[in-house]
Amino acid sequence: MRKFILLGAAVLLSACTGMPGAAPAAPSSPVVGGYAAANANDETVKAAEALAVAEIYKRDPQRGLVEQVTREQQVVAGMNYRFTIKMTGVNSYRIVVFKPLPGQGEMTVTGYEKLTGN
Repeated sequence: MRKFILLGAAVLLSACTGMPGAAPAAPSSPVVGGYAAANANDETVKAAEALAVAEIYKRDPQRGLVEQVTREQQVVAGMNYRFTIKMTGVNSYRIVVFKPLPGQGEMTVTGYEKLTGN
């Protein structure tokens, strides 16, 4: 009897995964308006990251070096790049850099948040 119940449950679960009402698979492209992973090898991402790191040293002078970076991007009227940067030691930051559309200005830091540290 127990084997019959387990077999029935397995059949029911496998049948439900193909149903029209089943949850869709995760999107392979960014969600409009949301943040998605950014390519660390992209030259624009590298430039935005360099600006973010320079902002950290400007606002919070320290001897720490960049230890780990999480890179995200968001399509807006231009592009937002959001970096979560962990420095050696205890300091970590979340920095947002905005890159306007071509011909509308230069990249600027629009968000700065110290997440941990002194």
